Amino acid sequence: MIFFTNPYDEELLTEEEALKLGNYRKHIWINNALKKEETYREHKLWDGVYYLSPEENLTEVLAALGTHQKWGIKDNKQTVNDYTVWDCKFYHHFEQGPTYSKNVSDAEGFNIAIITYDSVTHQVKSGLKIYKFGGQPIPWGDPEAVFDEDSEIFFRFGEDGELDAVHVTDFLFSNDFTYTAAQFFRAAGNFFQEMGLSDDEIYYYTHAEPVVPNF
Repeated sequence: MIFFTNPYDEELLTEEEALKLGNYRKHIWINNALKKEETYREHKLWDGVYYLSPEENLTEVLAALGTHQKWGIKDNKQTVNDYTVWDCKFYHHFEQGPTYSKNVSDAEGFNIAIITYDSVTHQVKSGLKIYKFGGQPIPWGDPEAVFDEDSEIFFRFGEDGELDAVHVTDFLFSNDFTYTAAQFFRAAGNFFQEMGLSDDEIYYYTHAEPVVPNF
């Protein structure tokens, strides 16, 4: 088992630290594969994610997990262009929720995209893409300088896949962290080109679809 501080923080905790904190995530691994993620709030199980194997029965798994929490069930694992793609459906009291998502991680296991769709129309409802550039050389100033290891840009999408907001993890472009789409593109200038991203890469991160990179 591995303990973390919150859904977007990769900081590890000991079990003692997690229990003292009360709000934490717990990852449960079986045969070197992540099987279940549990989120706790004030020491109580709040929700979680279960990785369903093809041979498992969904109804039996949901019954074992319990119906009081909302569970994301990930299945239909695929490898596309060296990226791992999971479908994720949400259940509460055995009923599937009105949305589902596709989750994409890179070869190092980092999440780069979570796009949520309407279960009936299959239209984009919301989404998140993450551009990670930590440790890369800074293309201006000191030629030996590199970005902090945790440097990331979060692109958040709303209804119909429109880019609603952009969050930067440090003071990269100004004293702001979060921008509207228009503010970000004005502030960022030629940042992506300076980082060496191709047109396909720039398009990928700034649009909800395609979900899986084609580069």
